[in-house]
Amino acid sequence: MLSQQTLALTGAPNTRELGGYVTRSGQRVRTHALLRADNLAELSLADQRKLVAYGVTVVVDTRSHAEWVTAPDKVPQSIQVCHVPIFNNDETESTQTIQRLNRYYADDPRNGYRRMLRVYRRLVLSEQPRQAYKRFFELLATRGAGTTILYHCTSGKDRTGMCTLLLLGVLGVPIAQIKQDYLASNLVCLPTVVRRIREARRHHMNQNFQSSILDLSTVSGDYFDQALTLIDGEFGGIKAYLVDYIGLSEAVIHQLQRRYLTTDLA
Repeated sequence: MLSQQTLALTGAPNTRELGGYVTRSGQRVRTHALLRADNLAELSLADQRKLVAYGVTVVVDTRSHAEWVTAPDKVPQSIQVCHVPIFNNDETESTQTIQRLNRYYADDPRNGYRRMLRVYRRLVLSEQPRQAYKRFFELLATRGAGTTILYHCTSGKDRTGMCTLLLLGVLGVPIAQIKQDYLASNLVCLPTVVRRIREARRHHMNQNFQSSILDLSTVSGDYFDQALTLIDGEFGGIKAYLVDYIGLSEAVIHQLQRRYLTTDLA
């Protein structure tokens, strides 16, 4: 199914369609309505034409101010770009150089893993993500029929992954399917991981550092499980988290479900 979902953009290989997932009630997520993606700063002209042809009208950029100023989205003027930063900086270290990362991750092979667990805890509990999720979901709920929304971060795996967990969860997609979608980033991002490991070896970085680079550059079931355990244990589930903690109204939840679910088989 991954090959059918991926849009095959050379400049943003982790761009994927979320339509087609079946919910617990038997409905389906609408196609041509929601796309998740990685950095759009390297899109070719052909990539941009693909987005327009696919119907994309709105891009939600969840990167920090520093990230999108340094590498702004390269999209046609017909596409509206909305900035909804989840963090003030690149918490996931997706844009850091090998030399800078070495100062933090050369001493212990688990430092990268532990860093990512902390990031996911912050993604669930910190104030800025809380405000960003509210803006993100209210934006999705207020867009009219026929709008195709693409949302992204830098690698399309952590911030985008959390948005997707919450979105598909409130739409009623089974958790096992959401987790499979989350882990699919590892298949798409493999060339980036290989490149970063090779760069580390060229700079004679030790094995501890290389292990941390792997943990920083990929997603893990452990990261997903930590986020979900916090949401379930602290708030009682995804919908309760969105209503009681994020502050979404029941009306917004219902609008999301009406907007993005269908009984059509196609």
